[in-house]
Amino acid sequence: MNQLRKSYIFQFALQIYTKVGIKKEGAKPMAKYRAALIGCGGKGRDHTNTLIKNELVDLVAFCDVREEALQAYQEMYGVSALYTDYQEMFERANLDLVVISTQAPQHHATTLAAAAHGCHVLCEKPMAVTLQEADEMVAACDEAGVRLSINHQKRASAYNAYAKRLIAEGEIGEVFLIRAYEKGGRKSGNAMMEMGTHLFDWVHNFGGEVSWAAAHITTADSLEAGLQDIKHSQEVNPRDRDAGLVIGERAFCSFGFASGMHADCDFLAESQGNDRAYGLDLIGTKGRIALRRSVATVMFIHRGAFMTPVEGHQWQPVSLPDEDRITGQHLGTRDINQVLQSRLIQSLLEPDAPDADPISSGREGRASLEMIHGSWESHRRSGRVPFPLKERTHPLQRWREEA
Repeated sequence: MNQLRKSYIFQFALQIYTKVGIKKEGAKPMAKYRAALIGCGGKGRDHTNTLIKNELVDLVAFCDVREEALQAYQEMYGVSALYTDYQEMFERANLDLVVISTQAPQHHATTLAAAAHGCHVLCEKPMAVTLQEADEMVAACDEAGVRLSINHQKRASAYNAYAKRLIAEGEIGEVFLIRAYEKGGRKSGNAMMEMGTHLFDWVHNFGGEVSWAAAHITTADSLEAGLQDIKHSQEVNPRDRDAGLVIGERAFCSFGFASGMHADCDFLAESQGNDRAYGLDLIGTKGRIALRRSVATVMFIHRGAFMTPVEGHQWQPVSLPDEDRITGQHLGTRDINQVLQSRLIQSLLEPDAPDADPISSGREGRASLEMIHGSWESHRRSGRVPFPLKERTHPLQRWREEA
């Protein structure tokens, strides 16, 4: 396996690190894509720091409805074109790329406006509040001939690709089960629309097309979550982002895949978050692969069909040094996040083939949202629901209306 890992690292380095788009001292000037940011909040700073370091783009405009936020960004980053109206920005700024870092309810309208002006889109998660909105976002970008990417940056991690390579080589046999673990620190309704959207996308990345969902959602007292437990995300926690209606405090979600795989994703409402616990176990007939952490992925492999807490059944760490270092310097979490986001931008602006989807596409972002809504719909019906979901409006809103 060591020789396989070395070979893979070399090949991946050639494919990615020569194309990642981080600015280099003394680099030859090149034509750049004109980019703008919508949403000058906390997450917007992460995106801005990525954009200004990316040699593919020229960050030319900011947009936010709050003038004080625009002024603060101008002082920090020196971009002079400021807009409080995104329609005006699209009409005047001649953009190639827009990064949408607003609250979820604004993603739909801003994406449709970007598509109408021939602009590629990198949109924050969750992609939308309803599947109907997500469908319209994908369709609008397809019809306009622009690409839509969702900021599920784990899609850009070399550890995912390497885990798939090990599975294809038979290292852990046939994979039949995925177990996913949320990091805690939030009640399940909010967690599913926050870090859960990354987790469901991670599961979908390995499981493929979802065939059905089945879920059971409870309160912290293990009581069945009902109509009275449907709340707005910011009613649950005012510090969380606006993700629309949510439900419950604990959630136990299961999925079947067209591939025959099964997945379990649990949200246990631990009072404190722990990023080291966040991730997946890929369980095969001959062993297991564990992937952990939300940004700087760590990976372990366990050989053997059974995992028991006895000597001789330990997990072995797997390292991809070229994923953790650039130019010999070890990267921190924020730096790795910028590398992953730069890869998303690279695949969005300069795909390997003209008709290729970006590595974290709108279609994949929609699949993650469908897993969340499918879980809520399953709980509402008290049974398994088939995919794709026929109803594309919000399942919790329908529950309220039908009551």
